[in-house]
Parts: sequence; structure tokens; C-alpha cells
Amino acid sequence: MDDRCSSDGDDSDCEDLRSLPRDPCYRCEKRVYPVEKVDVGVLFHRRCFRCRVCGLQLTLRTFHWDQENTPDVYCNAHLTRMVGSIDKDSIGIQSALNAPKRGINANEQIRGSLYNPGWQYDSKAIEFNHNHRDMFGKAEKKKTSLGTYQDFESLGVFDAQSALELRQKEEEDRLYERFHEDRTKMVQRLEDELKIEKDKSVQELVAGFEKKITSKKDIKTGLQKETERLEQLYQRKKEERLRTLMNKLTTEEKNQVTRLIEKHSSEMLLMIAEKLVTMTESVPDADTTTLQTATIDLSRPPPVAPPEFRRSQLFKTPEEFEALDNQVFEVAQKDYSAFTDLVKDLIHNCQTDLEKSRAIFRWITVKDLNKLEVDETVNPESPMGLLRGIKYGTESYHDLFKRLCSYAGLHCEVIQGLSKGAGYKPGMRMDSDKFRNSWTAVFIEGSWCFINCNWGARHVKGHDKHEKDSVTGLATFYYRCDEFYFVTDPEDHIHQHFPDDPKWQLLECPISLTEFINLPVVKSPFFNYGLKFANHYDGTQYTSNGIIVLQLKIPNLLGFGYTLDAKDSNMDPQKLEGRVMLRIIGHKAIFTVAPPKTGKYYLTIFAKEDWRSESLQSACAFRVKCREKRENIRSPFPKVPFFGPTPSMSQYGIVPQTHIDPLVVFSYDDVIFQFQIQKDVKLTHTLQYHGPFHSDITDFQRYVFVRYRDEKSISYQVRCPIMGKFVFNVFGGTVTSPEENTGHIECLFRYLLDCKHPAKDKRPLPRACHRWFLGNMLEPVVGDIDPDRRVTFRVRAPLAMDVAMLVGDAWFHFKEIADSIWEGNVYTGKGQCKAKLYAKLTKERARFSPLVEFNIK
Repeated sequence: MDDRCSSDGDDSDCEDLRSLPRDPCYRCEKRVYPVEKVDVGVLFHRRCFRCRVCGLQLTLRTFHWDQENTPDVYCNAHLTRMVGSIDKDSIGIQSALNAPKRGINANEQIRGSLYNPGWQYDSKAIEFNHNHRDMFGKAEKKKTSLGTYQDFESLGVFDAQSALELRQKEEEDRLYERFHEDRTKMVQRLEDELKIEKDKSVQELVAGFEKKITSKKDIKTGLQKETERLEQLYQRKKEERLRTLMNKLTTEEKNQVTRLIEKHSSEMLLMIAEKLVTMTESVPDADTTTLQTATIDLSRPPPVAPPEFRRSQLFKTPEEFEALDNQVFEVAQKDYSAFTDLVKDLIHNCQTDLEKSRAIFRWITVKDLNKLEVDETVNPESPMGLLRGIKYGTESYHDLFKRLCSYAGLHCEVIQGLSKGAGYKPGMRMDSDKFRNSWTAVFIEGSWCFINCNWGARHVKGHDKHEKDSVTGLATFYYRCDEFYFVTDPEDHIHQHFPDDPKWQLLECPISLTEFINLPVVKSPFFNYGLKFANHYDGTQYTSNGIIVLQLKIPNLLGFGYTLDAKDSNMDPQKLEGRVMLRIIGHKAIFTVAPPKTGKYYLTIFAKEDWRSESLQSACAFRVKCREKRENIRSPFPKVPFFGPTPSMSQYGIVPQTHIDPLVVFSYDDVIFQFQIQKDVKLTHTLQYHGPFHSDITDFQRYVFVRYRDEKSISYQVRCPIMGKFVFNVFGGTVTSPEENTGHIECLFRYLLDCKHPAKDKRPLPRACHRWFLGNMLEPVVGDIDPDRRVTFRVRAPLAMDVAMLVGDAWFHFKEIADSIWEGNVYTGKGQCKAKLYAKLTKERARFSPLVEFNIK
């Protein structure tokens, strides 16, 4: 039993404790999940682990715990100082020792009174930074820690690099020559072994035929056929063994090249540091302190720790690098025979480590390195020889990035681990080499940051804006930079990559492999489009009452797609149609999934920024387990892509006033939909029945009536004559010809009407014509009128000069009985016909315009 809820305690306090979520955050009191956990005795979300006063993002190395005053975490600048008792070492882990002990809801030990921090968390707010401020308190752009282009030029670093690169290239050439020699020897040995095996098989074959067959003619014929078969057999065996040998040699060669690049990169970094220091004697103005610090930093890789900032603190959008990127595109058009010259041009205008890494990242991602054609006898001094390792497969994008970073004076590490890449499905085990991968982290602005050039260069289909030859106008495959992989926040990066060494998760509290596998599969478009999960979701979702519901937060209206696949490949694909419903409600996209029967399924969600584009990108995926025992349940949802607004709705200034949620569940009564509109917008609608019952009604359009419309609003009345699901679409566009009422029409809003009980009055509604404006139909409000009767019609028509009804060939004129209310007694006739209500809308013209239409039947 919890000792905090003893019998002599306050029952209300116990109730408060029970109502708290499991593993609550000390700051926001919401549950903390493993990916976002910071544990300092009490739990914080990483985004909430900030200074109580100013909101500065903290880490385990930089936080202070103040137990004496207001218990909370603080930055160094806002820690309460006690005269004579300040301890400069009371930072980071020592602060954790002073933090409250973890127990059952340890947060309650220190909360005491109502918590009221001096700031409120806002993900869009400008982050605080106590470092790098100028004398006026403005944020100062941090200069690169290892020198700019001008520093390298004035200190002779580039000359020293060229000399070192020449020595390293000679060493690399010797390695590739050895590769070539080893491959030639191994292939020759393989061919010799196969020849011996083949000759032995032929001898055995001849001997066998001579014993069994006496006729020389039969022996010759049989030997010829068997020899051809044997030749084919050994050709296949040769190809298979050669493939295995090449894979083995390539793996060994890659390991050797990786070790050589590691060695060369270390040498280059040390040379730069030593050069900067030794040249201080000849450059009096050099900052000796900075250079000595740089030497210490370059002597070995900096310690691995979570970054002290988020990506948004370094830059807000990639557009900030537009000028630098344009320079890189120009550099990419040139051929280089030395890395020194390449990097020299790349970092020419770079003032920070961030800009250096950006220039290298964009150069690699803009170059289509798969188009390289390198002959094995290529001169290493040629431009193609510079990138021969990429073409041979002995050097990866990560190795190239690490090599170029060392020339720019940047620490870079190639990290090994597991990745949820191509072919991975949610929940799959990762105990094979199929999902082994590598990626890079670079040390910039005093912290390790993830940069992935390989995944950053995405192969997409479309038109490349940098491609000069676009005569054909045809869409082609090209490489486009995926900005997600340039400085990826660790909390996002962990959804895709799991390093062998937990410290390279760069999380305050690393997660386990089991927790990594249990995360949803999340791709870069998810983050690029600003999507977020409304709740924490595991990668495997279990149905409740036959469905699962997933909610995504969306910054703006996006195009979505989805697929639902069964793990059982024998399931009929048609049974999976109509199993997913997508609703857009404000800034949320809600997916409701109803599998057809017990089993395992995979749900993949796609997104696109351009609503009309056919190019969808995979955003995230889940495994769905249906636990309910049921078989062959009918499709619960209409087979339409989505319900809710489209981007066109806001373009035309249409806003729903009554039903924001596109799913409308109702019984018996008609449903009234009201929209705020703009003046010159043409609107139309459709109503379709999607079962599950059979209906003899052929025209459901007659069950929608425009009750009222003015310059700012429109109101629809929708009636459902039978039980089931209906799709109500509202279309709109601009009117190009008021007389003909023509123009471009697009879908603005789509509703799903779930009618649990049909309307009490199942008769159709009148049909409003396009001239129906500022009017109200008072009576009758049904569309079918009985024949051979006298029926009183009343309508409010403020714009009418005269009102009349045409029934067959007979006209019936109305009288104005009150302010804008017109009344007429109409004989409906004996035959089936249309009855139209007309109005004369202007004094100048004698023409009557149709307003409302009825059926006499």
C-alpha cells in the first residue's frame, strides 16, 4: 500500500495523487515516454527541461537544482546565489545528487504549492541563449572555432593541406593497387579451381558413358548433350562463386578504406591545429588562446553528449542558407582533382562551423554520384579519381562526408547501428544484417549533431530546377536534398536510427532496442511537413471494438493518402477497401481503421504538400492487430479518400459555421449545414448514398435544399430518407459568366453522414435554382406535390418585384401579403409535371427568373 495514502491522511490528497498520470513530467504533469525522458530524480520531457526563469534548454551537464528556495531546475545565470556558500562545482551530475529521490510520484515531494514557472513553453518561441551576445545584448553569430577561409589562407593552412593530401593520396593509391592485384589473383584462383573441377567432371562423364554405351555414335551424341549441360552448370557455378567472392572482397576493402579515411582525417585535423598554433609566431594578431584550445579539441574527438540546443536554435528554415547553397551549386558544376581545392571553394564564404557543414552537405546531396563512370585504370589525379571509392563501392557517402569535414576542420564520426530503412515494416525484428546501416554526426557549435548525406540525397521523380536541359519537359529521376537530414534533433532521429553504442543516441536517457522497435515507423516527410502525433503511439496498435484511431497534428491543410495491407498475403485485396476513414478537423488529421477480421495488418500514411500533386511520400506506418473474433465484416466506410475541408475552401473564403467535424451522426431529423461565404462564389453540391442497404431512390440530389443564401452565408437542409451512410459534397468556384452560370468548380468540403434512423418525413425537398438569393421558402417545404389539388405557396423574396408559379402551361401570380412575403393559391393539375416558382427581380426587365422547382406527381 502507498504510505502517502494512509488511513490518517487526507482523502482529497489521495484522490489528487491517484488522478496524476503515470510517470508525470514535473513541469507539465503529462506522462513522460522513454524517447523524451530526462531523469534527474524527477522526470521531465526534454522539451520541458528548461530553466524555470528564462526557459533556456538545459542538459544533464548544464542544469542546476535549487532545493533551498523554489525547488526546480535553473540555468547558471538564474541559479539563486547564496553569499559565502556558492559552489562552482554544483552543476550537472552533482545537481542530480541534490535532486529529490525517485519514488512513487517523486514530483509530489517537491511540488508543495501550486507550481507557477516564470515562463510558459512555446515550441515556436525564440530560444534563449546566454552565450554569444554582443555588447548590446543581441544574439551574436558564433564564429567557427577552427578558423574561416581567410584564417586558413593567411596562416598557410591550404598549402599544408595540399602537401599532406599528396602524401595521403599516394598511400591511398597503393591501397587501391593492392585491391586490384588481390582481385585479379582471387579471380584467377577461382577460375583455376573451377577448371580443375570441370575437367574432373568431364573425365568422369566420359568414363561413365564408355562403360554403359557400346555404340560410338551413341557415345558421341550423349557426350555432346551432357557436355553442354555441364558447361551451363559450371557457368552458373562460376557466376555464383564470383558474386560471393566479390561481395566478400568489397566488404573487406570497405573496411580497409574506412580505416584509412579515419587515419587520414585524424592526420588532417591534427595538421590544421598544429599549423594554426605554429603560425602564431609569424602572425602577431592571431588569437593564441583560441588556437591552443583548437589544438586540444582536435587532438581527439570531443566527448559524446546530447546537444545543448535544438535545430531551431541554429536556424529556423533552410532558406537562411540560400546564398550559400547557390554558391555550392556553382562549385558542383566544376571538376576537381584535389580535395583541398574542392573544400577551399566550398568554405570560401563560410563564417561558422554550421555553414561549413552545410556547404559540404549540399555539395554531396546535389551531386548525382551514381552517374559517375570510373574505369579501373583511371588516373588518380583526374577529377573522377577523386571520387573513385564511391563508384567502386568501397567508400560511402558518410566516408566522403567525414573526409571533407576533416579538410574543413570539423570533427565527424561515422556511426554504426540499425535503421528502419527500405523493406522495414512496423514491429519487425532486427536480428539480421539486413537493417545494418551507418550515418554521421559532426561537431558544430560545441555539440554533436546528426547529418546524413546518404539519406539526405533522395531519389525522386519530377523536374529538377537545377537541371539546365529541360527540352523534353518529361519528368525524370533526380536527387533532391531532404532537409530533415541536415542537423536532425535526436528525439526525431531515434525514430529511424538505433546506434550500437547507446551514447550516440544523443538522448539524455537512451532507449533500449525493444523500445526502438516499438516506435512507429516515421519517415522524413513526417517532420518536413511539420506533422506531430497528437498522443504517444506505439508502433503496434490493438483494436478496441474493432477499430483503432490515430490523430496527427497538422500545421496546415495537406494532402494525405493511406494503404492498409494484410500480413496474410492470401487475403483478397478488395476486402481491405473502405477500411480506413480520414477526417480533417481543424489542425488534426484523424485516421479510423476498421480491419475486416482477426489478424495482423500494416497501415501506411502518406502525405503531400501540393494538394493536386500525384506524388505522395510515406510519412509514418503502424502495425495493426485486430483482436476481436469476427469474420468478413462489411466495409464500414465509403470508399472516398477523405472527409473535411480542402485547401480550395480557404482560397474561396468558405468557412463552416455549424459542423466542423465532417463526421455527422444523427437520427430522424434533417441536418442543417451553414457556411460563411464570399459574394461572388458559385456553389453546388452532391449527395450520394453508400449503403449498407439497397435503395430504389435514383436521385438523392432532391434531398438537399438551399434554405437560404445571402452575400455572406449559405444554409443547406439535408434529409436522409433511409438508414445508412451518405456522402455530402460541397463544390465551389468563380462565376465567369453570370448569365450562363459557368466556371471552374472544385471540391470545398466533404461530409460523411451516418444516419442511424431515417427521417420522419421521407419526402424529397424542393430544388433551389441559382437565382435563389435572400429568399425563404415558407410553405410547402417538400419537393413532391400531389396532383389535382389546391395548394397554398408562401415565400419570402425581398428582391422580387413580382412572383408567379408555372405549372405545366398555366401561370399563377402571387400577391404580396406582408413585407416581402408572397402568397399564391395554385392548382396542381391532373398530370405529372414540373412546378417552378419564378420572380421578376428588376423593374427594368420583364424577364422572370426561376427560384425554386417542385415536382407534381
